[in-house]
Amino acid sequence: MKRYSTNELTNKRMNNSTYNQRRQVIEIIYDLKKSINLPRIDVRITNQHERILGVARMEDNIIWITENALNESKNYLRHVVAHEIGHAVFGLKHDESCPLMKHTLSMESIATKQQIITALRNA
Repeated sequence: MKRYSTNELTNKRMNNSTYNQRRQVIEIIYDLKKSINLPRIDVRITNQHERILGVARMEDNIIWITENALNESKNYLRHVVAHEIGHAVFGLKHDESCPLMKHTLSMESIATKQQIITALRNA
């Protein structure tokens, strides 16, 4: 049975605000599906965290995205969502030589949409 919680983060209760945040993430996934074959991915929205932007359960098709990531630009959020998809769907590990799968993210290191597509297609 799939668990929809993680030890690192606290899921937000579903309400209109959480629903809208979840829709933002799902829209990014649908956009990526136009270029990459992806399964159904469960999405959970969590409260802010001082150092975590997202979490994924390796090869289990579930991701958690923090409010921290949702409060940034659309390109930043797309990077975080795609990074977690890399873990959740493809089992990718952190790789400092890959623009998408680096361990940390800064405004200067956000992967472009094409870099994201390339990294996930090559997974």
